[in-house]
Amino acid sequence: MGLNPARISIASAPPHAVIRIVGRAAVERARDFDGAVRRLVTEGVCNIDLDLRECPLLDSTFSGTVALLAEEVTGDKPMVRFTLIDAKSRIVDGLANLEVLSRLQVAPPGTVAAAAGEEVELPLSQSSHREMGEFCLRAHRALMALSTANATRFRELEAMLSLEMGKGPDR
Repeated sequence: MGLNPARISIASAPPHAVIRIVGRAAVERARDFDGAVRRLVTEGVCNIDLDLRECPLLDSTFSGTVALLAEEVTGDKPMVRFTLIDAKSRIVDGLANLEVLSRLQVAPPGTVAAAAGEEVELPLSQSSHREMGEFCLRAHRALMALSTANATRFRELEAMLSLEMGKGPDR
């Protein structure tokens, strides 16, 4: 696990929630983020503002997790809609490069995430090396499915993780 995993906090008032990420959004918190979003959806949340004003970047695992969640459907509509609030150009460019940005909304500059209830910090879960590896593999396979460029970009990582996790390539 990294030295300084991002702090994630949530304020929710269904059908809206704000998730604030402080620090680098990376593999260490991707699984927690996924679980929190899925919990929010069961509570009636369908619109989530991602407050990224204090987040310098999203790594590929976190980006793949956002893509997985944004693509999931319930019935005939998206399970959840994400709006990026105050995202640095590095994050926006990275998501565009990975073909994830088209699945998200980007708020105009100066937009402030609307408070949606009391903000509560999401605890850091204890994940085994295997759990983190399997989640990382799942997120990268999602990115690979988005474009041939991503498939090429992550082929070696996917092969290594597949071997490590004892799972064959997902082709």
